[in-house]
Amino acid sequence: MDRAWNQYARAFVDRDGRVVDPSPEGELAEVTTSEGQSYAMLQAAWTGDRRTFKRVMRWTEAHLQSGDYAALPAWKWGEGPDGVVGILDPQSASDSDQLIAYALLIAWRRWGDDEYRQRAVALLGSIWDEEVEVIGPYTVVMPGPWARHTSPARVNPSYFLPFALRAFAEVDPAHDWAAALEDGYTLLEASLQPSGLSPDWCWLDRTTGEVVAPPAGEEGKQVFGFEAFRVAWNLAADVRWYDDPRALSLLDGIDGMALPWQQSGKIPGIINPDGAAAVDWEYPGLYGAVLPAWGLTRPNDARLLYARNIVPHREETYWYKADAYYTQNWIWFGLALWTDLALPPERYLL
Repeated sequence: MDRAWNQYARAFVDRDGRVVDPSPEGELAEVTTSEGQSYAMLQAAWTGDRRTFKRVMRWTEAHLQSGDYAALPAWKWGEGPDGVVGILDPQSASDSDQLIAYALLIAWRRWGDDEYRQRAVALLGSIWDEEVEVIGPYTVVMPGPWARHTSPARVNPSYFLPFALRAFAEVDPAHDWAAALEDGYTLLEASLQPSGLSPDWCWLDRTTGEVVAPPAGEEGKQVFGFEAFRVAWNLAADVRWYDDPRALSLLDGIDGMALPWQQSGKIPGIINPDGAAAVDWEYPGLYGAVLPAWGLTRPNDARLLYARNIVPHREETYWYKADAYYTQNWIWFGLALWTDLALPPERYLL
């Protein structure tokens, strides 16, 4: 895994700490996102690559946080249509913001430098103030500040990171992260589709907090697709590290994909709410997210998934396609969790 990380860093991380996505869908040029920065910080922290961690952290602060490590990072940076290089969208994305804070906590515990803890707590204050909202009886981590103005409230189930919320509650007692954890599980269960899988997006009534039908034109966002597949990894982490029975129960829908996979050898890249395939192609990053989940509930299938859908597609320096940045991340994350390379902050002794 260290070798895979080093290869990834050479391919996608510039010398100054910028993580470059060379082939973003719908873009004319390469871009950088807060998601990419957070993924690199996590991988560097888990592999013990302090030098790269600091480079990526510093670039993120300088270019996405305007020099203020407590500020929410802009989610997108690159060259605009006018040729100017800089922030392309100043909005933040709460999944990346949480993962940056979480990576900082791993770094603090791993390397014993309290600066990382201070940075994490400062960022958590901004996440709480700008991205957490009470909807009905529930404390909800919203997708970003923009979502606080949507009605019904638009929520991304894959942005619920229970393992991270546990760590936040330990270091930031000034905010009720425990409520966000408990309520997040309640809402995740309520949002499940008939297939037992999470949707890419769901909507909440702002008065009652109940899951409601999407606004007209948004029905297609209820599929299990490029957003929702990450729920499998999030739940697997909370089972593997904290043995949470709610997470284990919610993995039933992921288990349900095993039978069609056994028959066809692939999992559709997008799945409709009723469990039927929405497309006839597969998405390799999904296998990375499913691997540690099946490692807990279907270990024989996990080993076969690894042998059938991951190993044969490993080239010398990448999986599947050299420029498939998102795929590289999620196969790496899946393997790291499955093999216990990925650990929560408290497993590292100060």
